[in-house]
Amino acid sequence: MKHHSVIRCVLAGILATFTALAGAGTCDVVYNAAAKSVQAPHHLFTTTTRAGKTTTSESLYAGGVEYAQVKGVWQRSQLTAEEMLETAKENLASSPDTCTAPVQKTVDGQQVDVFQVQSRETGSRSEVRVLNASGLLQGQSLKLPNGAQVETRYEYGNVPPPPNVQ
Repeated sequence: MKHHSVIRCVLAGILATFTALAGAGTCDVVYNAAAKSVQAPHHLFTTTTRAGKTTTSESLYAGGVEYAQVKGVWQRSQLTAEEMLETAKENLASSPDTCTAPVQKTVDGQQVDVFQVQSRETGSRSEVRVLNASGLLQGQSLKLPNGAQVETRYEYGNVPPPPNVQ
């Protein structure tokens, strides 16, 4: 697989957060958290389990640039945060979903609001965790109709660009 295709797949995971979070009211809280998170410096860890096989990936957003680690090599994305947000907004306009009212929990020592989201477009179900203190995403557990499961976790703070970017 070409490096650009892999980067786009990683970015598609970020966009999936948006497309799975459309709708009015309760979903707006989750959408706003996703929009805010994609623009904040962050390090994103993703674990995907499909047909008994688990893969992991990392991406980060630093200095206004999205980077993805592909086969151990960091690469700069061709898409800007603004382009990702615009694509997500276009998808959201045509695919409203259903979100439950949040339940408060403590995850990794942090207070979060946990939303259950059902995608009308894809049939996927997800649990989205929003940090109470900042309104940013803490993570997401996504179950796809094909049985695949995707777990994401965000870390914020001092996020420098990765070394040796190609």
